[in-house]
Amino acid sequence: MSPMSDAADLAAGPLAGVRILDLSRVISGPYLARLLADLGADVIKIEPPEGDASRLIAPRHDRGMSAKFTFVNVGKRSMAIDLRRPGAAELVLELVACCDAVVENFRPGVMERAGLGWVRIQRSNPRAILVSLNGFGSDSQWREQRAYAPTLHAAAGILHDQSKYARQPVAQRNDAHADTVTGLHGAVALLAALRVVESTGVGQRVEVPMFDAVLGTYSEAQTALLDPPDDIVMNPIYDAGPHGAIATAGAAQLVWGAVARAHPELEDPTPPGADLALKARLRHQALERWMSSQLSRETLAEKLAEAGIASAPVTSLEEALTGPIARERGLLVEVDDRRGGTRPVVRSPARFSASENRIRGPAPRCGEHNGEVLRQLLDYDDDRIQALVDAGILVEAAENESTP
Repeated sequence: MSPMSDAADLAAGPLAGVRILDLSRVISGPYLARLLADLGADVIKIEPPEGDASRLIAPRHDRGMSAKFTFVNVGKRSMAIDLRRPGAAELVLELVACCDAVVENFRPGVMERAGLGWVRIQRSNPRAILVSLNGFGSDSQWREQRAYAPTLHAAAGILHDQSKYARQPVAQRNDAHADTVTGLHGAVALLAALRVVESTGVGQRVEVPMFDAVLGTYSEAQTALLDPPDDIVMNPIYDAGPHGAIATAGAAQLVWGAVARAHPELEDPTPPGADLALKARLRHQALERWMSSQLSRETLAEKLAEAGIASAPVTSLEEALTGPIARERGLLVEVDDRRGGTRPVVRSPARFSASENRIRGPAPRCGEHNGEVLRQLLDYDDDRIQALVDAGILVEAAENESTP
């Protein structure tokens, strides 16, 4: 990694000059590496011959270059290497010698069995950083457990906690929260390790278990350990009739008190001597009637703001992505879908005053940059590249990633 010295380098991205070898698959590791690619790093993605599994996690018409694959792999270069072939690990280690960091998200032991364990990586490049994302940690009795976001949500307790909070049956989340939050922690750790390399010249292995990352980021983890437990009703959602559902921030009793003080027309419906549960229910219903009676959603928002209450209408994800706030923020970026059209991708949120954090290209086809990377980084000629293809180590890029 060379030091960045001028404004042109900063405009190219705060991580211009950093090279990442992304061996990871599906979401957690690829998301980590995508964040670094947006920041200007050269990310080389190593895929198996059949491609990353996330290419196929999609409706049939979207398989190959799926929305999920595109989201976590924009701006990368792809090589297709069959790690089961003799000599494949040695090729990857040659690439390691040209990179600042390696990202992987296999179960503990898989990298060693592939000939790509930490000892061999460090021997190939003493300055290299290895970021390992896994389910429960290499020193855990659960180390061999397959870990995916849906099962981590259950094992880490957040499905149960959300069910208890919402007073609804247990239901799975509709996102890969465990993956993305682990990727974020991994990105922070990788950047910190790069700082150590700058100071010492020595790389290191960093492990980020998904279980630890989920609980280390879950804001209610400490509250769950209170004795007696916290039974305050927080952040109520109200049915405002023609104005839709309205979410508020704060304890229910504080929301009631603030609105009642600011708007005296809101009368307390609770009879003398009512217990707390009855008070809460009747006041919630009274607030819903009051909200429904307002002339418009905008009028309601103004009156809640006058009471010092933070609120927002409950909108659909599609509305949020295409609505006025997202348009104002320039949140969606159209990228080449590799099928003759474009598709929208949400940009990374951090905005720098003197650097660019942006999507730097489309998601790659599987193995699209085999020759380009080997010529550029390792000075391979065509004959040597063809020999790798003939040996089954290198898989030639497919022309069309779509699956009919």
